[in-house]
Amino acid sequence: MKNLAVLPLRSRSHRVKHKNIKLVAGNPLLYYQINCALNTPEIDKLVVCTDSQDYYDLAQKLGAEAMLRPAEISGGSSKSEETLIYVINELKKQGEEYDNVVLLQATSPLNKPEYIQQGLKLLDKEGSKSVSTYTEFFGFLLDDKDITSRPMSQLKDPLFLETGCFWITEVNALLKTKNRICPPVSYLKLPKEAQYEIDTQTDLVIVEALVKKNLKLSEDRYFKKVKPVTVKYDDYFLPKENPDGIVKNFIEESEGRFDLCKNEINFINGLIQDDKQKTIIDIGCGNGFISSKFDNRYVKYGLEVSNIAAENARKHITNMNTNPLEINSYEEEFFDVVFSYHVIEHIVDPISFIENIYHIMKTHGKLILSSPNFDCAMARRFGENFRMLHDKTHISLFSDFSLRDLLEDSGFQVDKIEYPFFETEYFTRENLNRVFDTSRVSPAFYGNFMTIYATKK
Repeated sequence: MKNLAVLPLRSRSHRVKHKNIKLVAGNPLLYYQINCALNTPEIDKLVVCTDSQDYYDLAQKLGAEAMLRPAEISGGSSKSEETLIYVINELKKQGEEYDNVVLLQATSPLNKPEYIQQGLKLLDKEGSKSVSTYTEFFGFLLDDKDITSRPMSQLKDPLFLETGCFWITEVNALLKTKNRICPPVSYLKLPKEAQYEIDTQTDLVIVEALVKKNLKLSEDRYFKKVKPVTVKYDDYFLPKENPDGIVKNFIEESEGRFDLCKNEINFINGLIQDDKQKTIIDIGCGNGFISSKFDNRYVKYGLEVSNIAAENARKHITNMNTNPLEINSYEEEFFDVVFSYHVIEHIVDPISFIENIYHIMKTHGKLILSSPNFDCAMARRFGENFRMLHDKTHISLFSDFSLRDLLEDSGFQVDKIEYPFFETEYFTRENLNRVFDTSRVSPAFYGNFMTIYATKK
């Protein structure tokens, strides 16, 4: 089967002028459907058909083939089907014929290649002439038969709300009926976000927020992934050299650790202002020394995958878990406070890690999250000699901006970011002088570490 995709574009939009080329998350709106089609292997050709030479040129720059459409099918009352038929006939003149045509709309930038792939499979499986996409709608329309009885929305039979992501039509059926929807029709259910389209300036604002998050995920903007090394969890807590060549025993550490995170400890203890019981979890609690400083009015939980460290942590934390954090590790909305000190950089899938934290936190609960800042001044100046790269188990590398973005895009309000240094033992003349020698490992310095304080919205 040969599949053609067509993206019709008109330049004379009435409500949002030139909406098809408006910048959305840094790209012109038409980019998203072009990119979606170009990344769908089952699509053999993509044609952007427009009434504007400027749109034509832009489409070609973005990797699509382009055609200029005649004025008679470019008016405000012109139907997309007219453009589909025009493109099909023009390609026939060039000796190109296709079995199916995929109609795309620039105003639906949340489309994905996997959706189109699912639609093509459904068309083939059910032997249909066309595929239409929908999302489920559980609200009420004024002419609904059950509007007066008003059942709870979760018990209501959903309505099917058509999306503008795409339609697939068998070419011969389209040419015969001049309609994108030809019986028999298959219906493909898409996630709720797929229903959003841009038709007004308000739509533009709403959809852009969703597009930004999808872009960050697809383009790995949240963090840089380093190839994982094989390290046993227990080995991590054995004595080893730090970046300065000094042997450190993580199991025996205590006061030095407290000095680095005393602000975090003070903040957490300051949240206890009455006798109301609060729950706190220390994710990646290590030997439990930091948790031992939390106010004893907290009901303390710890999660540590190293059995060696967990055994020591049990001296300070009664409720210990030695399994990785999963969405069902604890009840939803269970913890008032979540503390995770220099753990996320060791996590293979930090996106799911944050999602799982969100799940187990109470609404308005507090998250205190620390990590190295891999885009700080010393990281930029020293490159591969940045001291935080010494630890090969640091595999998910965040900057302060990218970690803040991940939290905000995951349902948190970031309240403040701190960079512990000046109040620690590392603020020394020696470390300040080492800034000038980039041939050595970078010194401990302001900005190397960050702690983000956030609230679950």
